[in-house]
Amino acid sequence: MLGVFGKKSNSPGAEALQNISAGGDDKGGDKDKGYKGSGFDPTGLERAAKAAKLLDASPYARQALELTRQQEQTRQLEYQVKVEEYQTYQKQMGLQHIAKEAEEARKTLQAQTEHAKNQAHYRDKLERQRHVDELNARKYTQQEELKQQEELVRRQEAIKRKTLEYEAELRQQTELARVKAETEGRIRQERENHDLRVEQARVEAEEQRATVLEAIQLAGETVGG
Repeated sequence: MLGVFGKKSNSPGAEALQNISAGGDDKGGDKDKGYKGSGFDPTGLERAAKAAKLLDASPYARQALELTRQQEQTRQLEYQVKVEEYQTYQKQMGLQHIAKEAEEARKTLQAQTEHAKNQAHYRDKLERQRHVDELNARKYTQQEELKQQEELVRRQEAIKRKTLEYEAELRQQTELARVKAETEGRIRQERENHDLRVEQARVEAEEQRATVLEAIQLAGETVGG
């Protein structure tokens, strides 16, 4: 194995392979130079067949076959190493891809979280503004209702004041009418009483006169008889 992975080995098998290859190459070189055809080149098969014959005839054929087997095992090991390296590379690439996807997912989640946070902040701002607007609207409504109530109270007070003034004026007019009626009644009664007294005095005077005349007449008759 040291001859395979380290420096070149001088084993009989290696020398046999070198001699066979050299012999085949030297003798087949002229044929390669003389071949001018196109398409399939039979010289390679010819060299291989000749090399096989030489290998069978060589006293180091077993060592050459063992060396070939070892070289094949080495190539298989190298291939397996490359396969494992490729698989490791694929795993690393897969891990990098997973890490990249995880980073993208993290960024996406962060963006979504930030977006949701902004939306929540915006909704909270809208809710606060709506609450302020409701309070302002309620305050405005209460102020308007208070103004209407104050206006209604002023109107009621004005109506009440006018009513009291009207009632006072009506009472005054009624009192004046009553006093006038009483005054006129007393005046009329006094006039009627005066007329009655005058009539009574006249009647009494007439009666007195008649009595006096009758007394005079009676006295005259008495004296004359």
